[in-house]
Formats: sequence, structure tokens, C-alpha cells
Amino acid sequence: MESSLSSSNNNNNNKKKKDSLLERWKAIEEQDDDNNRLHFQHLKESWFTDAYNYMISLPRDDHIWCGSWEIMGPLLETFYNFHDSPPLKVLWDRVSEELQECMLCICQHHQAMDTYAADYDPASIAPLLGLLQTLDEERVTNQLKCFNSSPLKDDDAKLITLMYEVLMFPELLDDQMLITEFQIFLEAVDHFHQLTLDGHQHYPGVYALLFLKTRKCRSIGFRLASSIGKLRNAADLDSLQPLLKKCIHFLEIEVVPSSVETSRPRMQLDRITVWLGIKALLGFLEPHAFEEGILEQYPSFLSIVLNHITDDSAEFSYAINCLKLLFDMLGCKLWFRATLSPTVMRDTLLGQCFHTKDEKSHKEIFDLFQPFLQSLEALQDGEHQKQRRHFLYFLLHQVTVSSNFSTLMRKKACQIALLIIHRGYQMNPPCPPFECAHMWGPSLVASLKDSTLYSSLRQPAFDLIQTIIVSDASALVSSILHCQIHKSVDRNIIEFKDEDDYEGLFSDDVEKDTSCWNEFSLQSQTTSSVFGVWMCIPMLWVDVLVEIDPTVLPVSFSKAVLWALSRFSMVEPESSSETALPIGQWLTTRAPEVSHLFGWKTPSGFDDGGNGQQVKNSVMVTTMCTPLIRTFRRLTSHFITKVEQSELRKQWTWEPRMAESLILLLVDPDDNARQVGRRFVEQFANTRGLLSCLQFLCSCSASVSAVFLGLRHARELILLDSVLERFQSVHHFFFVLCKLLTEGLQPGRSDDNSNLKFSSEGGFLRQPTFDSVTTDIDGNSSKFGSTYLKKFSYFLSEVAWPCFCVCLSEGKAFIDHKISQMTCIRLLECLPAVLQKLQQSMHKIPGDSEILVKKAISCKWLQDLMYWGKSTLAVVVRYWKQTVLSLLDLLKESHDDKTSAILAIEKLIQCENIVIDELSNQVSRLVVSLKNDVNVPYNSYGKATVKASFLQAEGLFQNKECEDSDLQILDSATERESVIILSDDEIDVRDDVNIVSSGSSHSSLDGEDIALDATAERASHSNEAIKISSESNVDRVRPSFVVKEKSVQGTSKENSSDVHKTKSYVENLISKLAKLDNSQRASSLKNDFRPSNKVVRKPLLAKSDRGVIKEIVFDAKDDPWESALKSARHHQSQLAKPSTGGPKRQVIQLNLPVKNRLSHSNRLRAGHQRFKPVRLDDWFRPILEMDYFATVGLASSVEEKNNNPKLKEVPVYFQSPDDYVAVFRPLVLEELKAQLHNSYMEMVSSDEMSCGSLSVMSVERVDDFHVVRCVHDDKDSKTTCVENDLILLTRQPFQKSQHDVHMVGKVERCEKDNKRRSSSSSILMIKLYLQNGCSRLNRAKKLLMERSKWYIHRVMSITSQLREFQALSSIHTIPLLPVILNPNNHQPNALKSRTDLSKLSRPLQQILESSFNDCQLQAISSVSGPANLRDDHGLSLIQGPPGTGKTRTIVAIVSALLSLAGINAVTGRPCTPLNRVQQMSQSAAVARAWQDAALAKQLKDDESRAATSHIIRGRVLICAQSNAAVDELVSRISSDGLYGSDGSMYKPYLVRVGNAKTVHPTSLPFFIDTLVDHRLNEEEKISEDMDVGDSSLVLRSKLEKLVNHIRFLEAKRANLGPDVLQGDDDVKEEMSDAEIGARLRALYSDKKAVYIELATAQEREKKAYEKRKALKQKLRKSILREAEIVITTLSGCGGDLYAVCSESMVTHKFSASSESSLFDAVVIDEAAQV
Repeated sequence: MESSLSSSNNNNNNKKKKDSLLERWKAIEEQDDDNNRLHFQHLKESWFTDAYNYMISLPRDDHIWCGSWEIMGPLLETFYNFHDSPPLKVLWDRVSEELQECMLCICQHHQAMDTYAADYDPASIAPLLGLLQTLDEERVTNQLKCFNSSPLKDDDAKLITLMYEVLMFPELLDDQMLITEFQIFLEAVDHFHQLTLDGHQHYPGVYALLFLKTRKCRSIGFRLASSIGKLRNAADLDSLQPLLKKCIHFLEIEVVPSSVETSRPRMQLDRITVWLGIKALLGFLEPHAFEEGILEQYPSFLSIVLNHITDDSAEFSYAINCLKLLFDMLGCKLWFRATLSPTVMRDTLLGQCFHTKDEKSHKEIFDLFQPFLQSLEALQDGEHQKQRRHFLYFLLHQVTVSSNFSTLMRKKACQIALLIIHRGYQMNPPCPPFECAHMWGPSLVASLKDSTLYSSLRQPAFDLIQTIIVSDASALVSSILHCQIHKSVDRNIIEFKDEDDYEGLFSDDVEKDTSCWNEFSLQSQTTSSVFGVWMCIPMLWVDVLVEIDPTVLPVSFSKAVLWALSRFSMVEPESSSETALPIGQWLTTRAPEVSHLFGWKTPSGFDDGGNGQQVKNSVMVTTMCTPLIRTFRRLTSHFITKVEQSELRKQWTWEPRMAESLILLLVDPDDNARQVGRRFVEQFANTRGLLSCLQFLCSCSASVSAVFLGLRHARELILLDSVLERFQSVHHFFFVLCKLLTEGLQPGRSDDNSNLKFSSEGGFLRQPTFDSVTTDIDGNSSKFGSTYLKKFSYFLSEVAWPCFCVCLSEGKAFIDHKISQMTCIRLLECLPAVLQKLQQSMHKIPGDSEILVKKAISCKWLQDLMYWGKSTLAVVVRYWKQTVLSLLDLLKESHDDKTSAILAIEKLIQCENIVIDELSNQVSRLVVSLKNDVNVPYNSYGKATVKASFLQAEGLFQNKECEDSDLQILDSATERESVIILSDDEIDVRDDVNIVSSGSSHSSLDGEDIALDATAERASHSNEAIKISSESNVDRVRPSFVVKEKSVQGTSKENSSDVHKTKSYVENLISKLAKLDNSQRASSLKNDFRPSNKVVRKPLLAKSDRGVIKEIVFDAKDDPWESALKSARHHQSQLAKPSTGGPKRQVIQLNLPVKNRLSHSNRLRAGHQRFKPVRLDDWFRPILEMDYFATVGLASSVEEKNNNPKLKEVPVYFQSPDDYVAVFRPLVLEELKAQLHNSYMEMVSSDEMSCGSLSVMSVERVDDFHVVRCVHDDKDSKTTCVENDLILLTRQPFQKSQHDVHMVGKVERCEKDNKRRSSSSSILMIKLYLQNGCSRLNRAKKLLMERSKWYIHRVMSITSQLREFQALSSIHTIPLLPVILNPNNHQPNALKSRTDLSKLSRPLQQILESSFNDCQLQAISSVSGPANLRDDHGLSLIQGPPGTGKTRTIVAIVSALLSLAGINAVTGRPCTPLNRVQQMSQSAAVARAWQDAALAKQLKDDESRAATSHIIRGRVLICAQSNAAVDELVSRISSDGLYGSDGSMYKPYLVRVGNAKTVHPTSLPFFIDTLVDHRLNEEEKISEDMDVGDSSLVLRSKLEKLVNHIRFLEAKRANLGPDVLQGDDDVKEEMSDAEIGARLRALYSDKKAVYIELATAQEREKKAYEKRKALKQKLRKSILREAEIVITTLSGCGGDLYAVCSESMVTHKFSASSESSLFDAVVIDEAAQV
């Protein structure tokens, strides 16, 4: 009991002593040491003595750094005399003991030294820091020696603490003795334990282990670094910067840079270890961290790497590997930081190739060429093409003839060259080296013919020629499709559905397909986008397709040729006479336009083909499309014939995606091509006959999807002018189509010829033959059946319909031609089948294909069909009658009320002599009646979408046993009846959804009801119920909307519109439900459908239950960015070494105490927090995901409506800051949208928005956003974008209509593009948000890639809005928060009638009383009078109508405020509220002590500020909403002046802040930029430096010449002939090897010297630039601090003033607030407009 009381008393005494010491220190700091320095020093010495005694007397359990850091911090100042003060050594011994046991003490100790280093002048603080660093190194070294001298123990806390300190503070590893001991210690610990780290903390010392000498320690560091993950930001490298600086400087000059003077040896470096460390570290850096943490800090790093590449030392390989990592990591961003040009780097690499004969070095350099060129691709400035030509010439025409390279390296050079060319073809968009085809074409052909090459060296040639064939075919087809489409064809007919809509139905088949056929399609899509600039190389076609035997080439190439031939089905078919000609004679006689391109041109040099030179072997596709297609088709047909003759097709195996090409060959009018396709199918199907072949092609889902894609391509070809002109040649298409729709789609067949299985017939490879339908060759039997084939037939009919419309119209000219009668017959045969399928599909679930319906029931095609009855060919007329009668039967089925009109038409047709005109009139009247009947098209065809119907049939329901009579419900256990109840309320129709279901085993679809009921609120307006039902007949299954008679009769127009909205929502819901995969659907149905035996009508779902439906209807596919981000997140990993059979080591895990890292940041006062920048991500998301065209009213968007938040009524008071933000956040966003709409309405033309086009250079994912770096194209634009601009990105020029693909972005910053010649060229950093899952942004995300082209449009600047967002986000820290939340509790004091100006000087009172009326004087008094006249918060509101002198009153108020400051300065009295002195906190007092330590002086600017701190001068900020009001105040104050204390007028120090574009000319003399420029010119004149050397630009030019000269001499020494040798003309022709060697040695020496000079010049220029920038910023801040009056807009306060105020609060966080506050009063004009 007594010990407890004693301990309590001791604790109380210690607390009192501590508080007393802190109070004394605060008093010392508040004294002025200039008045009585001796007394001041005596007080400090006395305090230091008492503080030391207090520290020593603390109990052992109370750690000094943990509990008394506020006192130990200032006491560190006394360690200057450590070696001469035994008491300090005693104190240090105790601190050292505590640091061995406590991680918190370690953190406090090192943070104290970091504070000293950050806050004090380096020159004055360096000796103290050096001493403390030496003490720490000695302490840690002794600890390590102690551990190394004794066996390690389990659960040793000191071991963990020691490891923690070294890994957390890597600056300790600068001591050589410590490193030696630590390496021994680390290896022993890792051998005895399994060392791991806490995965949630960052230990910078782990990366320093990569630079240790022992391999064991480096491997440990690599393992630990792998568990931490990559460093993402440059700030993560701050702790490693001293080590990096030492290593990079060592590589540069081979001398370790000097650091703080110390008696202990520093870390010894060797070059190999440094290279190994840098290489390993680069692997753990994200591009952003490396870019800003290394390249920006050390611009010479790339020069150092290149300089070591030209060395013969062992460091060559390390430098090469580092350079490769740089290319892979940064790509094009490397060139923004690099000071060397690509030409210098290229010549350096090529020169080294000639310099050495080592194969390993050659291989390493060759492997560097590809990443080097890829880093230049995104620049799109021509540099990539230029360097590529140089590399190709070097690899193919210099390496092959130089004795410097071995035979293997010559073949390797050819391989690398072909890979480079192949990359050009596969880029997106492609950029092949067409211009220098003569440079690489012969080498490609030689590689294809050389059978002695290894397969790995020959494979690039096979891949390249295969890609060329596919790409050329795609470009030719795209060109003719774009240029020759029939003029009468509406593009909307062809493109009324996106290709993605169709391919989405077969997405599973496409995604699973990994065959070469899928690769062909992907390459075709890439090439088709650039067909306008594509060039073909016909000489390659001849050399490969004619001269090379197909047996020499792989089977995949033959497949590529077959695919290419099939793309030209029906285009330029050959006649039998042309086919009979030999290929050589055909090329001479039938292709004269192309013959001049044959024969390879001899290359003449590096840049042959560049700079717009005329090329011989390449030709633009658009210049001679038809001759090129004719030649290409003839050559590919010739090659396939040779394949047939050599029976190579027997080596082919069946691949479902092959069906796309085979079906195209089957509809080709060319007999040879058609027979080839038929023989292939018969071989695979092991059957004969066209019908059996078609059934085989439709035997599995994957091949069905391929057939669909092939016929869709054929549809596009038929609509070409050249094809329609040969009307007789398209009958094969209609014949195959009719066969497919009528007989080919029968999965239930069981005859032997239609069975599919695998057998060995047709060769040793497995060949497919028919078996039963249940066995599916692609494994999709579960989803393939009658339903799937019906879906296919419906889509096929929908796709083919435009062909019938156009052919019926254009075929009128051919109906009398006997040669075309077969086409007419086939078309008429097929037409009823297509329309029947269309009618069946339109009776399915309603959807969105309204365009098709309009075309289907329009009058044009019917009138054209009636005209065909005029044909003079009897067979055509006979088939025409049958067709018309079949169509009338279809109409009778769907339109019972039109039977009489249809029968009348039938009678006319059955007459022997048909009067076509009368028949056309009858048909026209029938069509008009159908159009006038509004309900007919919407109930019969009703916005039909085949996709929705089959997605619903396949998605919600699945047939376990496919029968024609009924369908069964998808569910693995039970089968249910689903009921969806929705509201037709306009407000909540999107969210209020309730899903219930009933379960009865084996129930069919009959009787299933889907009902839509109105809510109780709208029951009085409409009792309407919309019921979706389905019938048992599969052919007529359709959930249709059946409206009750009672409801229909009483429905108003408004309610009718509600019904249609509800209909569309149900359609959308069903479509989206169908997009879920089977597992998701099954789980959703099981979890969310509740059983019921009848239609249930319940209230709407609660908000908490709506997530179920939202999750179901979410249609966004899995985001690849999200999955990549998740996979990139490193988890805590326990990496262990392989077990050696011994006992398992214990695990040591280092955990960082959380509160340690917060020891300083938590001490900041609340006033400082408000100046910290806030994250605005939550604001950017809704802004950047908005649909711009819907926002400005150009289009409607369901997604935009769904994203609109509900606005709340603004209450009188708020419960909390969060409540305030929740109310105003939607309002602020709505205001922004209104501003967007207004800016668009005020726009005169779209040209005002246009900023030209952009090329994407890089796309990075940062958190939830995409950051895109892009560059303007060379074309200058009138409008430019600047930081904080809101921009619109589109794929096409701006149109006043909806763009399917567009994105809203924010310009983060603009960078100068120094690599381009154009002075106006700049690089934009644009932030985008593409994660909300909408289809528009998903499409944009797919298209957003490097080198993609976008049009940019400037919408508006959101700088003001961003400041508004910042204010709203930081409302928690606003001092007036209580008043804002509840104004009723803070009513302002009523203004008294009397005026009290007694605080002002007598002369000023007199002049004010004589110049202003009573009301104005009361306003002045309320601001400058006694405290009882003002509000508690120092806030006064002055209101006055226009013309009452508010501006004059502002001038008087400012005069009074500044006068008060002058009075207080003279009398020495504190002024309230101006210059209030608040009590400093204890932490502030201690920190102030550190700042004003006697032996650690502050920076010069702080000293100058301290010297003038006696002069207390008032500072006033005047703001207004508009620039006009601000400039008016500037004009008033600058011209009239202010009232002084003596009553006279004077001109104050006035500064105008804002945007230079908005400042009035009369205010420019007071503008901040004007004042800064004036002072900057004066400063530069005073401190004008003399020229200290050449500029970096001169040195770079000198270096480029040197490197080029070296490369030339090295090539000359490598025995290159004069025909391939290019270089300096100054070098004489004949030089001996000795002369060349001596010359090269001198040049290498000069180059090394230039590298060093260049690094020095770059460092000098960087320092000069930073110095000027810092000086400009310093002058800016100085002017703002010195100004008596600063005038700006409210928006302008968020710019310069915010930055100055923020810096003032942060850098002086430990000072009194009166010294830190920037202004004493703020006057806001036009306050009601804020």
C-alpha cells in the first residue's frame, strides 16, 4: 500500500516537473534574445540543466523518448558538446538501452532527427546531425557485434527491435563497419529463423539489402522485397535517395561522393554490386516511382547506362539489362525524361555491335532493338519509322555482309528484323514498314525458302507472311466495301445493329476459340480500321503464292490463304477463259496495272524510303483497289489449287471456326472456289451433297456462329455495285440461304449421313463424322439444340433482309434477262422463308429493333416485288405468283381483320392475265391500312428484337429435352413459375421491383404469368395490369402485353405513356436477366424467387431489397482493369526456403506499431488540417461518368436518369456536417450540369469546342480512374485545353447528336512536348472514370489504347467548381461550422443606433464623420468599434440597396482596419480582432524551441521575417464574386487612396490576384504577375551569373556527331563494303586498322568526357531552372505577405492565396497563430451572390 502511494506521488511530482519545464521553455521562447542575450543564454542553460536532471531521475520503466519526447527534443541541442560532457554520455547510455527494447522510442528518436534536418539550415545543423548519426552507428554496431558473438535465442525481443531499426531507417547502412556486422547478423538470423515482414508496412531498408556485397544478403533482400511488393510513388524512395545518389554518382565518376564528415568509414562500393542492386531495384519499381524518383532526380542516369554499354567490361550485360528494363517499364515516357535522342542511343548500340565480336553481346544488343522501337511507337512523330528503317538496314544488309558477326548471329539478325516487321503489322492501329518493303521483302522470301533454318529462326517468317496475307485481304475488302456500296443502300439497313450485339450471342463460342481462324478475324478487325492508308506489296504475293511450293510452308499458312480467298466471295469472279490461262501469262495480260510493281528494288541506304520518297514495291490500296483485288484473288486461287493437287488438305483437321470461310466459298460464283469449299466440307463431314454439308456446318454451336458471321459478310458483299451489276452471279447465295432456312437446320435427324463423330478416315489425323445430336464436338451440347438453331435462323433472316430489299429493287432491270433467271428464281424461293422467320421472331418478346420493322412493313419492297410480275420469262412469273401467294398467307395469319383485302389480291394474282398496275394499287392500299393501324405493327411486329427473344428463351429457360411442343423451365432441382410485379409509377419505376415465383415439379410454360400491377397510390388513376404470357407452341412462344378491356377503356394518354415506359422497362429487365450466365441465373432464381401458386400482387420492395434486382440486371462484363488490379494487389506472403529435411525454423515477423507513425501528424492543431488538400474522387466519379449529350439535351439516356440523385429540400438547420454535405452535394452537381447545358446553349457553333484530335501515348490505371497521356496531332487548333478543363473525347468530329462512344474527362495538367518541332505541341494528362459498367464506357474502354485517335472538345473550365468541391469536402474544419449548421442558435447582435469610433484616431474620426452618413458610419463602427458591437465570431453583415455607397463604405472600413493596426503598433497594445495572440500548445512550444535553438539558425528568409516582426502591419483581403467588382475596387482604391490615421489620403500597397485573361487593363500595374516579373528582373540583374560552359543542347549535338563517327569507324573496321557503308564524309577512304583503332580510342575518350560534361550541364541547367522557379514562387509569396491589401475574386482565393496560406500554416505549424495567419480581416463584396 505504501509503495503504491509512493509510486503515485512520484508520478505526480514528475508530471509537475514536466509541466514546469514546458512552461519555462515556452517563456524562454517568448523572450527576445536580442535585448539581453546573456540573460537569455543563462535561462536556456538553466533549463537544460533541469531538463537533464529530470530525465536522469525518471524511473527505468518510463522511457525517455516514449514519455518525454517534448523535453528530449530540445535537449538534443546540447549534444554538440557530447564528447566533452560526461553527463550527456550517461544520458545517452540510458537512451541506448531503451532503444534496444522499444520500437516506439526508435521511431521518436529518428523522427526528431528528421525534424531537425527538415526545419533548419543544413549548414548550421549538419555538425549536430553528423554527431547523432555517428552515435547511432556506434550503438547499432555494438548491438550487432553482441549478437554475432553469441548464439541466437528464440523469442529475443532485442533481435526483432534491432532488425526493425535497420530495415526501417536504411541510412544506418552507410557505415561500413555496421554493414559488415549486419551482413553476418542477417545471414545468421535467416539461417536460424524464417524471416518475414508484416505485409501492411513499408520497410525501405529491405531494398537497400539489394546493394549489399554478399549474394546471400541480396537474395534475402530480394525475397523480402517480393513480399512487400512494388513501390508505386516517388515518395517511397525518399529513404533510399542517399544510397541511390551515392551509387549513381559512383557509376558516373567512379568516386564515392563525400557525405557528412565522420570518423567512421563509409560504405564501400564496387561497380558489379551497384549494377546488380540497381537492376534488382528497378524490378520493384512501378513506372511512376522510377520516373519521378530516379529519372527526375538523376537526369544523367540514362547517359550513364549508355556509356557503360560501349564498354568492354563485365558491366556491359548489366547495363544492357537495365536499359531493357527501362524500355519495358516506361515505354514512350522514357523519352520525356531522357536528355539523349533516339539517334544517339541507336548509334551507340550499333557502334558497340561493330566494336565487339562476342556472340553473347551481339545477342543482348539485338534483343534490345524491339523494346527500343516499341518505346517510340506511341510518340507518332515519325521517329519510330525512322529508327526502324535504320535497324532493318543494319540487320539485313550490314550484319549479313560483315565478318564481325558469326553465321548464327546473321540468322539471328534476320529473325529480329522479321519480328520487328511483324510487330508493325500487329500494332493497333497497324504501322507496317511499307516504305522500305524492298529492304526486307527479299529476306522474308529467302527465309521462307530456306529449309535448313532452325524452326525457331524460321517461325517469324511464317508468322509474318501469314499476317501479311490476312491483312492485305482485309484492307482490300474494307476498301471496296467503303467505296463501292450501292448508292441506294442506306447504311442504317446494314448497321442497324452493332456487330457486338450479334457476336455477344456467340461470345462463349468466340472466347473459347483459340484456333488460327479466330486470329485471322482479330487481325482483320485491326487492319480494317486503317484501310485508307494501307499499302500492299504485290511482289510478295507472287514470290510466295506462285514461286514457293505449299508443302514447304506450314498448314496454318494454307488456312490463311483459304481465309483470304473466301473474303472475296462474289467479288471479281474469274471467267472460265481466265482460269484456263497459266499464272505467268495471266499476270502479263490481265494485270497490266500491277505488273510495274514486280521486281525488287535494291536498297540504297539507311533511310531509303523515308522522307516521302517514292517507293516501287508498295502501292496504296485506295489508288487501284479493283486491279489489286483481281490479282490477289487469282494468286490465292492458284495457291489453293496447288494445295488441292498436293492433297495437303488431308492434313487439315476440322475446326468449327473454319465454317465462316467454307460457307463463303459455297456461295462464291466462281466454280473452282465453290468446288474447293465443297470438297473441304465433304472431307470433314465424310458425306456428300450440299444439304449434308450444310447440316454438318450447323452441327454445333461454334460452327453455327461461324456460318452466321460468314453469311453476314456475304450480305455486305452483295450490296456492292460491282456485285449487283453481275446480278446473275448471286443466285448461289440465295440458294444456300434457302437450303439453310428450310432444310439445313434440323438437329433431330438420325440418318447415318448426318451423324457426327470422330474417326480416322481421311488420314492419320482424327476427322469428324456425324453421330447423334447429343454428342457435340465442341462440348456445347447442353446449350445446342432446336432453340439455338431457331435463334440462328431468326438472326440469319434479319441479317439477310437488306439483300432482298436491294435485290428486289435493282433486279427489276434483270427480270427479262434469261442469264439472270436463276438468280430471280432463287430469290423468290427464299423470300417467303425469310419473311416467315422474321414474322416468327417478331412475335417473340418485344425489344428494340424498330428499324427492321419499318423496313419489313414499308411499301417500297412490296412495290418492287409486284413489278417483278411484269417479267417476260414464264418461269420467273410462275415463281413470282407462288411467292406472292405465300406472303399473303403470312399476312392472313397475323391480320385477321384484313382478310377481305388479302383475298381480293389473291383473286387478281390467280387471273391468267394479271394487271400489274391494279395489283400494285391493291397492295398499296393494304400497306396503307396496315400503317394506319397503330396497334398492328407494335403488337404483331412490336419493336421486335430477335436477340431479346432468344436471349430470353435461352437465358431464363433451358430445354432439357428439346421438343417442338413445349419448353421446360431452367432449374436443376425444381421448375418454377415466375411472376414479376412492377410499378408503372414514373418516380420509382426503376427501382421498385419485386420478383416472386412458384414451384411445381415438371410444370411447363403453359399458364406462366408475368404481371405488372400499379401501386396503391396510382390505383385511382389506373388499374391497369400488363400480363406477359407464353404458350405451349414453340414457334409462337412470345410473352405479349395483354391489356384488360376495363383498363384500356379508361386509360388516359398520360397513363398510356406510363404503360409504354413500363413495357420498355420490362423488356430491358428481361434482356438483362438473359445476359447472366447459367450459374448466375440459377443462383439468382433460387435465392430471389419465392414460391407461389398464383399471380401475387404485393407492395413494392423496400430499399434494402432492391440490391437483388440491381445485381441481376447489371449487364457490365467483368472488367479486365478490375481483375488486373485485384491480381496486382500484393497480399502478405510467407516466403520460405525449400525444406532441407531438418527442423522447421521459427518465423520472425516484424510489425510496425501503428501509433508510432502518427506521433507527429496527430499533434497538428485543427487549424492546420483545413489547409491540407482533400481528395475529390467522390466528386469526380459522377462528373466523369455522365453522358454529355444527355446532359445538354441532345439525347436521352436511361443510364443518366438512373444516375441522377434525388434532390432534397434544404432544411433550416442541419444535424451534422455529413447531413449538410448530403443535402448540398446533389445540388452542387445539378448546378454543374446546368452550367454545362448553358455553356452548350451559348455556343454559336461546334467549332468553338473543337480542340483538334489527340493520339493516346499511354493509359494507366490509378485507383478507380484511368490517367491518359496524349499528344495533339500536328494540326494546330484554335482552341487549347489547360489544367482543370472539362473535356469531351469522341471517336468522330463533334456532331449535334448522340455519339455512341464518348467520354467526359478532366485535364490534370499540360506538359511541354520538347521532343516535337512544333512549338505549340503539348502533352495532356487526362483523368477518366470508366468503371461504372455502362455499355458506352465499356466500349470506350476497349477502344482506349495506345496510339488510338480521339477528337477532343473543350467543354468548360471547372476550376471554380473544384474549389467549391474542396470547400464542401473540408467543411468539418471550417471555424464557422456551428453557425452554418444551425444559424438559429447564433443570431447576430442587433446593430445599435449609436456610432462608436473611439478606437480610431481623432483626425480619422473627423474625416469619416464628415464624409459618410449615419447608416454608413454605423456599418464602419460595427467592424472597427468595441467588441460588444460585433458578433462572437467576428462576422459582420452589411446590407444596402444599389446606390447606397457600399463600395465607398468598403474603402472606409479598410481604412479603419489598417489604421487600427498602426495604432496598436505604436502603443504596443494587442488588437482585437486584428493580431490576436493565442496560447501556444505544449507541442508548439517545444517545436519552437527546436526552431530557434541558439546553435541552429533558421533560413535567411526566416531571419529576415524575424527581423521585421516588430513592425505589426494590418493586412486585409477583399473579395468579390465577379471580376468587374474586383477591378472596380482596385480602381477606386488605387485612384482615390485610403484614409490614414492623420485624416489624409494615401496610396496603400495593393495587389490584384487572379487570371491574367480576366484582369482589366487598368488593374495590370497592381497585378501579381506584373509585380513578380518586375522584381524577378531586378533579382536576375543583381545575381547575373557568368557563362560557365556549353549548354546541354550544344553538348547533345556534339555527342550525336561523336557517336555517329564512332559507329562509322567501327563499321569500317568490321570490313563492310562501300555499298553498305554510310557515315561521315570527312573520313578518308583508306585507313589502316591501327589508324582506325587509335582514332576510335580518342573518340571513345572524347565521348566519355562529353557524357560527363553533359551530365554537369544538365545538373547546372536543372538547378538554374529550379532556382528561378523557386525565386519566382518566393517573390510571389513575399509580395502577398507584404501587401497591405489583396483584392481578388472568391474563386481566386483558391489559387495563390490558398497556396500561401497553406504553406504558412504547415511550415510554421509550431508557431503562434498570429504569426502564421496571412490576413487580419476579410471583406466580401457582393456577398449575397456567393
